[in-house]
Amino acid sequence: MLVIDEVYHHTALQISSSDLLYLIERLKVKKENEIQTLKQKIEQFEQKRRAEEVAYQSLSPVRKWFAGRPASHHQAVEYMVQVKERFRKMEQIRRRIRELDQIAERIKHPDSIERDEIELAPDTIRELRQLSETEDVQA
Repeated sequence: MLVIDEVYHHTALQISSSDLLYLIERLKVKKENEIQTLKQKIEQFEQKRRAEEVAYQSLSPVRKWFAGRPASHHQAVEYMVQVKERFRKMEQIRRRIRELDQIAERIKHPDSIERDEIELAPDTIRELRQLSETEDVQA
């Protein structure tokens, strides 16, 4: 199967459709693992924040008065960096996984006249090349 760059319209890869499907599935697994890693990081941040809150609440009123506690806007910025940005990244990865699913469907059920060609985005081609080098698949 010929993989054609949809921007520059040149042949980027020549690979069997089964190998291409295998690489796409491996890429999906890799993306799902990235999502799990991000979820773990968010959970660690939440646990740390809960532990800090419990420690602060256990202080006596006098110690609370002397305890240095970050301002609420600092906590909000930290939350944005640690949680919101990661949620955005997870949504981008999920979108990417849906795109990979659509590509796999196009390979499994070709509708076009050129059954041996598929147009892919340059980013997808780059990821497939990198993965094929690590997976020992001939591309």
